[in-house]
Amino acid sequence: MDRVVLLIISVLPLGLGLVVYRRTPDRVWNKLYAVHAVAVSIWIFVNYMIQSADSVAAAEFWVRFAHIPAAVVISMCIDFAWAFPERIDFAPRPRRVVLYTVGLLFSMVGFSPDLYSSIELIRGTVIVHFGWPYVAFGAFTVFGLVGADLILLRKRTELTGLQRMQVDYVLLGWLATQGLAILTMVLLPVMWKNSDFMRWGSASYVFVILAMAYAVGVERILDLRVVARRSFAYLLVAAMGAWVVLFLLALANRLLGIEVPMDFALLCLVTGIGVGILVVPLHRSASTAMERTFSSEEHLQLLYDRNCAAILRTLDTDGLLELSADSIFDMLRSTSVSVFVRAEATGNYVYRAGRLAEGQQSAPDDGPTLSKDHIVVQGVAETPDIVIRDDVFRFRSLQQAKPLAEAMSSLDCEMIAPLRWEDELVGFICIGPKLSGEMYQPEEIKLLHSMMPLISLALRNANLYAEMVGMKEYSEAILREMESGVIVVDADERIFLYNSAAERIIGLKRLEVLGKGLEILPPGIAQCLRQAVEHGEVRTGDRLALRRSGQEPVSVACSTSALTSAPGQGGGAVAVINDLTVIEQLEHERQEAERLGLIRVLTAGMAHEIRNPLVAIRTFAELLPTRLDDEEFCSTFQATATEEIERIDQLVGQLLMLSKPASAVAEAIDVNNVCQAVVRSASAQAESRQVTLSAQPGDISQQPTGDEGRLHQAVVNLVNNALEAEPQGGRVEVITEEVPDVGGNGRVLIRIYNSSSHIPSEKVDEIFKPFYTEKAQGTGLGLAICQTIIEEHGGTISVRSEPGQGTEFIVELPVQTSGRLVKVKA
Repeated sequence: MDRVVLLIISVLPLGLGLVVYRRTPDRVWNKLYAVHAVAVSIWIFVNYMIQSADSVAAAEFWVRFAHIPAAVVISMCIDFAWAFPERIDFAPRPRRVVLYTVGLLFSMVGFSPDLYSSIELIRGTVIVHFGWPYVAFGAFTVFGLVGADLILLRKRTELTGLQRMQVDYVLLGWLATQGLAILTMVLLPVMWKNSDFMRWGSASYVFVILAMAYAVGVERILDLRVVARRSFAYLLVAAMGAWVVLFLLALANRLLGIEVPMDFALLCLVTGIGVGILVVPLHRSASTAMERTFSSEEHLQLLYDRNCAAILRTLDTDGLLELSADSIFDMLRSTSVSVFVRAEATGNYVYRAGRLAEGQQSAPDDGPTLSKDHIVVQGVAETPDIVIRDDVFRFRSLQQAKPLAEAMSSLDCEMIAPLRWEDELVGFICIGPKLSGEMYQPEEIKLLHSMMPLISLALRNANLYAEMVGMKEYSEAILREMESGVIVVDADERIFLYNSAAERIIGLKRLEVLGKGLEILPPGIAQCLRQAVEHGEVRTGDRLALRRSGQEPVSVACSTSALTSAPGQGGGAVAVINDLTVIEQLEHERQEAERLGLIRVLTAGMAHEIRNPLVAIRTFAELLPTRLDDEEFCSTFQATATEEIERIDQLVGQLLMLSKPASAVAEAIDVNNVCQAVVRSASAQAESRQVTLSAQPGDISQQPTGDEGRLHQAVVNLVNNALEAEPQGGRVEVITEEVPDVGGNGRVLIRIYNSSSHIPSEKVDEIFKPFYTEKAQGTGLGLAICQTIIEEHGGTISVRSEPGQGTEFIVELPVQTSGRLVKVKA
């Protein structure tokens, strides 16, 4: 049975070594642990072979060989103590060379002739009587293990947090197992001069392997005090079970005829029942006492609940960040807490709040700023979990771990808790080591992890609230500074927004109006708002005359629109009111300037056009007294004077047509008849110029209204211009058509197209100006007259001209329905 146990125990370190090594194979502690576990496995297996030897010669071989793995195990304990847990590289090379050289020399003890005085096989057990060399090996073992313990004890006083707890677990396993190993493998063999208990010394070393594996490879290490509490509970339950089992065994033996004292059975029964009754209250009392002594879980939960409620109620961003820092500081009792938040403009993370324990060096008021490419930011961004420096040091790849751990140390940061919103890192909280130097407990990390989404949510709410307040202030500033009056009413036609411009335009104070009905407003504005609320009407630029007491009427433009909270549901209305006093004044000044400019153009053009005929008449009149008897001169003078007077008369007629007020005629105009009549009258001119002239009347169901004679004159001017611009063999077309309009009415188009002429784009705007012409005999008034006539009818005239594609003048005339006639401009 002993041999089977040894064989099983020899395999366990090998498996643990492989598992721990594969966790982070680039760590020096994992490498040392794996080799150490292999050496321990070989050592225990050698002890199994010693006990399984069937001859003295075999036992002798394995006894001597056992000193080699034993020396390796002792040397690696010291090497492990040098590196664990704060180093990520091996101890200095010269020191390690000396260590393993000394271990190799002491392993040679196994080959000393005086190692043992005799070896015996007694009832299948190998008994070795050691000599003096084994005393030297024992001294090496004792001093080596004690030295490793002292190294870790010294480190324990310097380390804090998780690293100290790791050392505690290793020390606990070492001290317990080393005591058994020294007792069974050194003291007893030296004193009794035999190896009867040596196999259990090597086997007990498996507890060291388990403690080291837990300290090196487990991510969340339990506090030893928690282990103590749980162990106490398990021992209570085990004691109860043991007494019950003993009673059952005694009872069974009694029934089977085996003499068992009755008082012993009753004692087991009473003890088992008593332990069973007392186990729950005893466990509760012991746990409560230990909680009060060693832990503060209940206090921690109370702080967590209170702080979370306060955080969720805070809407001020700066206050929220300060409260979060204080809450985490009080809950975890850390040396420092720093809150970093992402700046939207740069994407960097700026220090916004913090808390330091007394005696800690205070950070500057503005705090550090970490760029978005900083290694700490990158390390936090790539994982949703809390980043713990010791875990980084233990489990991340060496390439990442070293710079990240150093950066966290430079920030005095033991943990970094990310603040995320919709998978984006909006900030993080750096938490320093605990004031007590202990590690953060799993329940503390769990509560911190639960708190981060709440802080992220509260931060999001605070930012939205700040944005909303900023937008409200910005909107109020706009409404306060804008020149337009703004009035907003709700669905009950109660005024709840009324800016200062509305006060100035309407003449009613804000306090007089807010909360009142529409009847307090001027009738025109009230009616527009009422129509918007009741019918959802959108009105733009309605001109109203506001009469304020003791003042002249003010012309305003009122635009209204309905406000809807949901489709089809009235939510109120808004009115925007503009004072048109300045605009009308500017419009009047603009019209006056245009009128004066037109007068100047007409005056200059008339002077030029009339002066030329008068010069000719004056010249003949000056020569007339001297050549009165010259019949030919007199005949020429008569003809020239008549022609020039006709030119002046024609010019005056055109000017009268240009400036003639539109008549009040408002009758339906048959556009097709007008165009066909113009084509018939101009057909002779087209034939003489050898130009094809045609009319293409369209299907027109609705006719424009106005003065047919004046529209006829406009079309005549356009057709004549097209014929004069077209060369021989050219083509002129007059096309009419009806097209739909956006408002449901129609428009009639008259297109005058000639195929060969071209008007440069820079001259398109000039051709409609009075007296602009490129003809030798033209006055430059024809197109100006056309434009005037078309605009009198509410229409427009435009030009499209492309090289090689001809020129087209397009006249657009609106169509009136329901018997309404066009209001022709005077």
